[in-house]
Amino acid sequence: MKMDKFRVLNMIFLMMFTGWLMVWILLPTKSYKLKWTPKLQSHLNSIYFREQGTNILLFSFPIMFIAALSCVYLHLHKKSPNSNRWQAKFRSVSLRLGYIGNICWAFLFFPVTRGSSLLPLVGLTSESSIKYHIWLGHLSTVLFAAHTALEWSQTYVSNVAGEIAMVVALIMWVASFNRVRRKMFEVFFYTHQLYTIYIIFYVLHVGAAYFCMILPGIFLFLIDRYLRFLQSRDRVRLLSSRILPGGNFEMTFAKTPGLQYNPTSILFINVPSISKLQWHPFTISSNSNIEIDKLSIMVRTEGSWSQKLYKQLSSSVNHLDVSVEGPYGPSSFSFLRHEALIMVSGGSGITPFISIIREIMFQSTIPNSHVPRVVLVCAFKTSADLAMLDLLLPISGSHAEQISQIELQIEAYVTQENEQPIIEAQKTIQTTFFKPNPMDRPISSTFGPNSWLWLGAIISSSFVLFLLVLGLVTRYYIYPVDNSGGFYHYSYRCLWDMFLVCACICLASSVAFVWSKSCNVGLIDTKQIQNVEMGTPTSSPAAWSYVGGDYREVESLPNQSLAQAIKVHFGARPDLKKILFESKAFDVGVLVCGPRKMRHEVAKICASGFSLRYLRKLVKEEIKARVALSDTIDNVESSRYIGHPTRFLSRLVFFVGLLMESPLQGIRLVVVWPRGEVQWHAKLRSVSLRLAYMGNICWAFLFFPVTRSSSLLPLVGLTSESSIKYHIWLGHLSTVLFAGHTLGVLTSWITTNQMFKALEWSKVHVSNVAGEIAIVVALVMWMASVSRVRRKMFEVFFYTHQLYTVYIIFYVLHVGAAYFCMILPGIFLFLIDRYLRFLQSRDKVRLLSSRILPGGNFEMTFAKTPGLQYNPTSILFVNVPSISKLQWHPFTISSNSNMDSDKLSVMVRVEGSWTKKLHKKVCSPVHNKHLDVSVEGPYGPSSFSFLSHEALIMVSGGSGITPFISIIREIMYQSTIPNSHVPRVVLVCAFKTSADLAMLDLLLSIAGSHAQQITEIQLKIEAYVTQESRQTTENQNIIRTSFFKPNPTDKPISATLGPNSWLWLGAIISSSFVLFLLLLGLVTRYYIYPVDNSGGYYHYSYRCLWVMFLVCACVYLASSVAFVLSKSFNGNNSKKIQHVDMETSTLSPPAWCYVGDDYREVESLPVQSLVQAINVHFGVRPDLKKILFESKASDVGVLVCGPRKMRHEVAKICASGLADNLHFESISFN
Repeated sequence: MKMDKFRVLNMIFLMMFTGWLMVWILLPTKSYKLKWTPKLQSHLNSIYFREQGTNILLFSFPIMFIAALSCVYLHLHKKSPNSNRWQAKFRSVSLRLGYIGNICWAFLFFPVTRGSSLLPLVGLTSESSIKYHIWLGHLSTVLFAAHTALEWSQTYVSNVAGEIAMVVALIMWVASFNRVRRKMFEVFFYTHQLYTIYIIFYVLHVGAAYFCMILPGIFLFLIDRYLRFLQSRDRVRLLSSRILPGGNFEMTFAKTPGLQYNPTSILFINVPSISKLQWHPFTISSNSNIEIDKLSIMVRTEGSWSQKLYKQLSSSVNHLDVSVEGPYGPSSFSFLRHEALIMVSGGSGITPFISIIREIMFQSTIPNSHVPRVVLVCAFKTSADLAMLDLLLPISGSHAEQISQIELQIEAYVTQENEQPIIEAQKTIQTTFFKPNPMDRPISSTFGPNSWLWLGAIISSSFVLFLLVLGLVTRYYIYPVDNSGGFYHYSYRCLWDMFLVCACICLASSVAFVWSKSCNVGLIDTKQIQNVEMGTPTSSPAAWSYVGGDYREVESLPNQSLAQAIKVHFGARPDLKKILFESKAFDVGVLVCGPRKMRHEVAKICASGFSLRYLRKLVKEEIKARVALSDTIDNVESSRYIGHPTRFLSRLVFFVGLLMESPLQGIRLVVVWPRGEVQWHAKLRSVSLRLAYMGNICWAFLFFPVTRSSSLLPLVGLTSESSIKYHIWLGHLSTVLFAGHTLGVLTSWITTNQMFKALEWSKVHVSNVAGEIAIVVALVMWMASVSRVRRKMFEVFFYTHQLYTVYIIFYVLHVGAAYFCMILPGIFLFLIDRYLRFLQSRDKVRLLSSRILPGGNFEMTFAKTPGLQYNPTSILFVNVPSISKLQWHPFTISSNSNMDSDKLSVMVRVEGSWTKKLHKKVCSPVHNKHLDVSVEGPYGPSSFSFLSHEALIMVSGGSGITPFISIIREIMYQSTIPNSHVPRVVLVCAFKTSADLAMLDLLLSIAGSHAQQITEIQLKIEAYVTQESRQTTENQNIIRTSFFKPNPTDKPISATLGPNSWLWLGAIISSSFVLFLLLLGLVTRYYIYPVDNSGGYYHYSYRCLWVMFLVCACVYLASSVAFVLSKSFNGNNSKKIQHVDMETSTLSPPAWCYVGDDYREVESLPVQSLVQAINVHFGVRPDLKKILFESKASDVGVLVCGPRKMRHEVAKICASGLADNLHFESISFN
């Protein structure tokens, strides 16, 4: 029952978070701005919240709700003893799901490779096999969703990259559902352009080796995609259009005589004046044998795009820019072998049959060729659609007379009319001819007549080039790094592979394209079309207009034959069973194209078994086909914008903005600078604003990783310490974006003589001055946070980073209250955490003792309340006011809350100036009487899984042993619980000098409680001293333990909100946020709204100050009340410590001194066991590969904590695949 509750909560969290992300994704789109925003504002922007209402509901409420509810989840969540075993098995299943999904990906791109040389081998085309792409896409997304840890490793797979890829995949998946794809095609189209981002992060997740497993499909797809881009760069010559009475129309293009295609082929067209990105497929109605220099397509007016195209063609337009890709179709056709053909169509499904009938007309001109008898059964809704039958005759009239030479019977059914309206009968077909542009070209094959040979050359040469360059890069660039003891970044290998694939494809395809064009100059006429006079627009009656009359009156013989072949039935549907079974031919080919119901009905009749002579063939309805194509990149000559430095700088910013904007929106703006300065100024400003929007998105996530007591991070297995790198990345990215935004806006102001706006503090709009102050503060913090500065001048980094409060204030004053509400959850939760930390740090804590080790390190032990629980590898932040009142430093806790119920110990390594001062105070006899210390924490993981393994191998370097001390102490405690499983432990620790071996003594707590349990666990310690060849006597200093005198005001360390801290935190989050909404509504309604409503305008910045003030006031009030109440409930656990006498300082030799002697001489049994477990190696480094591979356990957990080089070496061994029993986990801390 409890697991069901957890499952329900997890589903709620997932749905809320996914919806929140979807809103962020939709935010930059025009649909959100033009359609969603007005509707949302009309319902949500009440007089209590005004313009903030929408953002509070969509952006603030979901995360605040998750944060509050997750506190309840974490309070209730208790792991059972076998849960870790179950997790290990579940991880194995998850990996296998990932492998199966990878297999799906190996086949995913083959169906969408339009110019594929593989699909024709199995009788397929890209159009007919698109359903397999859909099935594989659904299956792989489901598998990857089930396969789901946040660690961007440098030596192994990046889980973060996998999670980013999964989010992108889910977005594409949701937008590809049939209902979304048909009703909101633009949403489907633009989200599907995210496939490039998905591929990149997918490869970064699975690695270069697994990428090579799925490489063929992606490689061939990229070749096809680049060749399509090369073809689509040319504008083609649109000759004419035939507007039919039913609203449909035929477009005729010029083509080169050498371009051949088969019936039922399709052509993708793009009309830049409608959309520069959208490409739509249409079935070709012409025949390459009959019309050697023309190509026609049939377009049904259905969607918004085709309606806009129809409107343009119907108007008096002289010229229309069109780009094409294709044609694509079957490599062969087999319908001519049948004795008879019955073709059944519904609506525009007649289009592929037009090309087939034209092919039969051509074949009838060839002596001794067999052509089948043809029965065309076509159903239309209205009689106006009957005009599509006229497209059976080509517009040029060539070979049109051959329609009288074939046996053609047309049974046309008009289902929604009982008779032919007189008005419809009088409508004519409008034929319009277009004026050519000198730059237009006829449609031609990308590589001319020998396209398959050229494609084969591209595939082979690009792949061989890829293998050659990859081998050289690996041998002479990557291998030297690996071979020198380092480790080349795992993700960089993946980036190299992807870069080389793209580079080799571009190089080979470009060379082949240019070469083929030069070879085909004399063979194929691809010259630009000269300006000629347009033909006169004509109107002609449709052939079907003569149905029921005397078709002999028609002067044109082809029209006579067509009108004679047509028989129209009004108000009836075709009796398909009767029509099919009445055919007397021995071999009848049955082709159907139309609605699904019609196709299924014909298939059912043919499969009924009543007649075995029928052959069913489905032709996919082109009007339903929706195949997306990525946007093309226009070439802009550099000489046009390099002249003026300011203009060049602005366009550079614009171009960078485009690159960063495109993946999020799927929309690319096109720059046409020669058309005037106003246009690029407007677009520059638009891009600058979008850069700011993206920076705002980064800020929405920026504060989550630094919220130490976050209720959100544990939901995804994170701690603040382990996720601090994401804060760093987001900080860098947001600063770059905001700097680009500022640079773009300033450039726009300079070039338009509007620099006065830089000093503008508007009363009714954003404050530019506040934004400039904010970016200056951000740049100061950014420069001080660079790794080199942070490590060598920590104080500079620390104090400049306190400027974040100034930055937030001016940032909010710049963006306004509404945008502040979009990023509010992260800041709100951070402020709650920051204030609770302040309340905890006001108390001085009781420092009990310190153990000074010979190597200069020391352990500090504090008093704590028995109810304070924490997990191994937790950290504690320590502040010593006598050294610095502001600086707080994190240290790993070495004690265990179960073994030491009233004590907490941290290990301090003397390294920086602050720790040196602390060491001096701890060692000084004067200060041993008392030392004021404040703490924050502890903070750590909400659970641990190392007990699930059969054996543990822990590898440490230097002070990296500290987290393993707490883990070993936890194992010692678990061994006291009956029937509990504890793993065998091998501790491999490397130290520079033998003095550092004293850190091994910290395995035994200073209190000695449960210390005897070290004899009950299987512990083996392999210690390596790397810089000494033998044990030196001068380093055998004693371990000095000093006890400190308590102060009556000192208190033991306790949880800020007591044992039920998660519940108290949930109450604070929910109550403070509700109080904030209540007060904000009241202030807006009764203080701000009256000013606005009276004809004035309340100052824009004052609104922002009100929101910030209310946030801080509500957080302060709710947290203070909860803190006081929790202290009153838990008062007995945190009483002040009374004045007691100090214990005497003690001196003891370290346990490692007895190595090599008779450990039985040591009186203490725990020390005996510890000495027995230690094996010291001098002057050598650990052979990690040998140690790891010699472990015979079936499930070995490998934990490493130490220098980066050591972590990378261990990760490389575990990732080598030579041992399946090793499970790697890295622990790092700064």
